[in-house]
Amino acid sequence: MSNIGLDFGTTNSIISYLNSNGEPEAYSCPPPDGSKYIPSFIAYHDDNYIEIGNAACNAGTQDPQVETYCHFKMRLPLDSSEFSQYFSCDRTPISVTTDYLQELLISVDNSYSFRSQKGEIKTLVVSVPEIWQRDIYNLGRERLQTLIKQELGLEKQLLQLVSEPVAAAAYYAWMNQRSADQQNSQPFQGNLLVCDMGGGTFDVSLCRIYGDHKVEVLYFDGQGDKGLESAGVAFDRRIVQQAYSKKQGQFLKESDSKLMSLMGDFERVKINTHDRVTKLFINYLNLEDKQDKIANEVYKFSGYSVTFGEVEEAFQPIKQGIETILNRVQSYLKQQDIKIDKLFMVGGFCQFILVQRAIMDALKIDKNDPRIDRSFNITNSAYAISYGACLIANGLVNPIEKYVHTVGVILETINTQTHELEKLDISLIKGGSNLEDLAQPNFYSQPLTPIDHKISITLWLQLLSKGKKHQHPLPDMIELPYCSPDAKYRIGMKVDRSQIAYLVLEELGSGNRLEYPLGNVVSEMFPGHVLIDGIISE
Repeated sequence: MSNIGLDFGTTNSIISYLNSNGEPEAYSCPPPDGSKYIPSFIAYHDDNYIEIGNAACNAGTQDPQVETYCHFKMRLPLDSSEFSQYFSCDRTPISVTTDYLQELLISVDNSYSFRSQKGEIKTLVVSVPEIWQRDIYNLGRERLQTLIKQELGLEKQLLQLVSEPVAAAAYYAWMNQRSADQQNSQPFQGNLLVCDMGGGTFDVSLCRIYGDHKVEVLYFDGQGDKGLESAGVAFDRRIVQQAYSKKQGQFLKESDSKLMSLMGDFERVKINTHDRVTKLFINYLNLEDKQDKIANEVYKFSGYSVTFGEVEEAFQPIKQGIETILNRVQSYLKQQDIKIDKLFMVGGFCQFILVQRAIMDALKIDKNDPRIDRSFNITNSAYAISYGACLIANGLVNPIEKYVHTVGVILETINTQTHELEKLDISLIKGGSNLEDLAQPNFYSQPLTPIDHKISITLWLQLLSKGKKHQHPLPDMIELPYCSPDAKYRIGMKVDRSQIAYLVLEELGSGNRLEYPLGNVVSEMFPGHVLIDGIISE
């Protein structure tokens, strides 16, 4: 049985497990010599046969009639009314994600699933965008956890959902400790800024690294609220549209299968020509006068091409997003009077030279700055998230994460002394608490006598534990777990390792409990909004 980490990505996914040497290793799909980048792509054939990964990509290219889906991970947080814009028939991002993970992890009907090759999964840690962790009203996190536990039947195996940059920081801490042990030296201790850009999001986490495999999250931020407009997929789409319109005189429709096909072709060219293009761009960026080179072609794919200038133009919105987030990081550093000791850039698109330069420019550091850790090669940096999730699954690193919001309830109960109705405003979770301390419910100290066998509760949230309390009545009267005329109850809350909060009601005599997940309720409080530095904005 294996303890594994899954970097479930927008464009590619990576599974990692510990090899016989006790080191994380990426799983090849299909084995033994398949790709370690497994495209997050699925194809449904007429005979109900399902393919994923490169096989699905090829099927979609060869036969446009085959029903295919990509980027479904970033559709998970959408309101269900929006599903039909991107999914046909009875498909939803939830059902497609379920089918993809089923085939990838546990299917017994194909030879390339992890279980078919490596045996049963004992423990699973899955990485998700930082914003899915930060914004408690983001539905992607709860939906992913629910489908893994219920649809895939991996309730006992799923240890947690962990934010992508935190997983990368866990890998960084483990590698530094390992290197120090080998060299009989002191491991790195200090503040590590992890910048993670993949296909769909740009996320950052500022973590304190301790010498004994400990990682404490100090600050986090991200732009996942922009969906597929803030990272690698958006860049690929703009490049393809520029190249196509230049040659054909018009843009491709978003629903045109040719757009997805050309984006796949461009992505492969981008990966295969990485070293050459990096050198070309370094030379180009170092030129004082770029006018002579701006029209030179830098990428060619499927009969199309783009120039240096067109690549820079397509990258501008990405650069602006990077600057916005890192400006907030700079403000936090100034407020707390702390500094960045090391910078770790991870994720597939973070290996692109323009992304790296944009990050360094936003942080006002030079490319030769010693804080940029160059001890990790491109492979380790790209796999860092999956490797970190694997290390957490195996208990080799245990990140200390905090729940930053203060949460409580308002309810009506009977005063045990006066026997009169009273309204209680109860704080149940204090913002800034370690997740480890919230694994078991925090209960209100006094027993409650309900008015009836059902109870009406208003939830309140103080986002980032500052500002106003946002109130929302729970949609239904909650049926108490056990009811007798003289029953008394206690109310509490807990937060699991995936940062999903639960309201807990317990009957004192029997110990019967009801646990009510709050993710969907909270999303109703702030529909279509995202949290930015404690401010709710559209």
